[in-house]
Amino acid sequence: MVRRKRNKEPKVPGRPDTDSAPAREVAQPSTGLRLPKDAIKRINIGQSFAEYDAALSDPGIYVHTPALEAALDPDSGKVFFVGRRGTGKTAVRKYCGLNGGATRVIVPEIFSPSSTLQEIELLTNVKQKPFRSLVSAFRRALQIEIVSMWHQDRPGRDKLPNEIQSELESYADMDFDMRCLRLISRISGALADGDDERWLAENKVARKVADDMKQMSSEGIATHTVLIDSIDDYWEGSDEGLVYLTAFMHACQEISTQIPWARAIIFLRENIFERVRALDTESSRLETAVVGMEWNERQLLEVIEKRLNRNLTAKFGLRGATWQAFFEHPDEAWNNVLTYCQRRPRDILIYTSNAVEAAQGAGHEKILLEDVQQARRRFSDNRFRDLGDEYSENFPQIATVLSRFYGLGNSFTFGAVEDLIRKLMKDAEVVQLCGSWISVNASPEKFIRLLYDIGFVGIRAAGKSPKFRALGPLDTSPPPVSDITDIVIHRCYWDALDLQDTLVRSIPEDIEFGKIGKIEDLPGGLERTEYVTHVEMLMEDLKQIEVGTAGAQDFEEVVGDVIRLCFFRALGNVEAKSRDSDGRVIRDWIASNRASNGFWEAMRTRYGATQVIWECKNYAELHADDFHQLSYYLNDFGGGFIVVVFRGEVKSSYYGHIKRIAMHNKGFVLPLTEKDLMVFLRQARNGKIKEDHIQDKYDSVIRKLS
Repeated sequence: MVRRKRNKEPKVPGRPDTDSAPAREVAQPSTGLRLPKDAIKRINIGQSFAEYDAALSDPGIYVHTPALEAALDPDSGKVFFVGRRGTGKTAVRKYCGLNGGATRVIVPEIFSPSSTLQEIELLTNVKQKPFRSLVSAFRRALQIEIVSMWHQDRPGRDKLPNEIQSELESYADMDFDMRCLRLISRISGALADGDDERWLAENKVARKVADDMKQMSSEGIATHTVLIDSIDDYWEGSDEGLVYLTAFMHACQEISTQIPWARAIIFLRENIFERVRALDTESSRLETAVVGMEWNERQLLEVIEKRLNRNLTAKFGLRGATWQAFFEHPDEAWNNVLTYCQRRPRDILIYTSNAVEAAQGAGHEKILLEDVQQARRRFSDNRFRDLGDEYSENFPQIATVLSRFYGLGNSFTFGAVEDLIRKLMKDAEVVQLCGSWISVNASPEKFIRLLYDIGFVGIRAAGKSPKFRALGPLDTSPPPVSDITDIVIHRCYWDALDLQDTLVRSIPEDIEFGKIGKIEDLPGGLERTEYVTHVEMLMEDLKQIEVGTAGAQDFEEVVGDVIRLCFFRALGNVEAKSRDSDGRVIRDWIASNRASNGFWEAMRTRYGATQVIWECKNYAELHADDFHQLSYYLNDFGGGFIVVVFRGEVKSSYYGHIKRIAMHNKGFVLPLTEKDLMVFLRQARNGKIKEDHIQDKYDSVIRKLS
């Protein structure tokens, strides 16, 4: 037998191959290429948020991680892709959409139910009929979705098995959420009425359709995959929503494991998955199908090197060659980036992008170490805001608590944490905004565990380095917490909080908390507590407004307040009942688009929307005249983007009107419903500042028009 000589792997700049190996210098690039003149000026790394990143339309930009390979492999048995924000879930979903064969993306709204047909206590036992009924309903809805994907290009429905044909005729044309609601109502209604015969009949439909789909696999059908993403957009974190999500996950796993050519994949934030794990006594079944979104150093380096290479004709090699070409002192620069990042691709992209912009602003021919260091504070501020936003659903206004670390040390003894908690419980703003969750986490052990679980601190045992949590599903055995435990705040937050490089051993009672200033500027000079109070009042007002002419003015006023309170970072100078220069065209609301990034900046670039018109319709159904009226509002001065807000559901007939406006007026109409307004308000109340929900609504319309 001839033993092959194993090639030596290229080295990652500035980092060891393993945690225990000594750091080594990066090898010089072997390509002989030199960095082209003005290459720094022409770098286009792309958007760090996958939702807005046009670079992801290029399959060559992706890094093939184990999670990506598992998503593409129908035999992997993996259904749940779990990770923190910024770990690549949306990117994997986009890659599957490009290269995964027969796929369809669903962004469900069903996980924010306004009511259930069973008492919530009856639904929490995953082995009992109420919960299994939910699983059966979700399974039917998903099976119909997958069969309709297969059948949409195949005429001759009479060739299908009778049960499948009946399901398609009854439910295939429905919106996915409406289909789920209808099926839940049928089977849960039978259960609530005590009609066992009807309940059994409804329950058996899902199994019969699954059996027929298994028989169809003999025809050699390629795998059809449903990709479920952005669950947290509508999910309010209620007990009902949690039960619905848990049942939905069981349904996805059953379909993916039992039907050879069907697959349902869920991309899920780890903080939501942890709540499912805590509720579900059978969660061990789900965990066999979980993929964590972890990244190693080589993969993170490849993420940035592929983007640095994008605009070069002659490209540098990967595994360190590209990084060395662009960065002065590449080893030290890479160490800087990794020290401050939490091993997420989004962190690497944001930090490096900030360094690139610093180099471009200074006119440097390479990215200098001073550019990397200058990017540190901006990156830290971004990470601090994003952390509060990421966990706002679990812990509303958590950024307020985190801001109280401002100006203190970067590490704390167990006793200092006790002192800190006592001061927090006497802080009126903290108690008002965060009292719903901080009181149940007021013991030092629970408080430290909470900060560890969100990635804000690491736990340090005596004489050891601090351990920070992983980025995927939580560790099953996190480090122990005791009275000899210290906590260390992650390096990425030090600059944002102006932390001192010292161990805090105690916090005297008479010492006031440091002042971080406002976590963000709020409209009208409101304090945070006033802002939350205004938002909560607005949510109640919206629920009580009567549909029709009688409530029209109240509805318009609520929409105006939503613009001011929820979109103030991008939209300003909000005017009511604005007329044009001829005094003829009246718009309910018009706002100046001042965004420098994100969704609203994209709308200004794409449609010239320097002004955004909001039209309010306090009725449930839009008509052709409404869209005809909207087309008059489009002009070359304010741009071509209009939002119409109404009280019903978006119907398929609306897309024809929107497409006509897009073709003839070169503009775009985005329909938003009362439910969308409630999502914006709920996110504002919790301190969540992402624009992913309105981006998803826009993407949904674009897909319908295509």
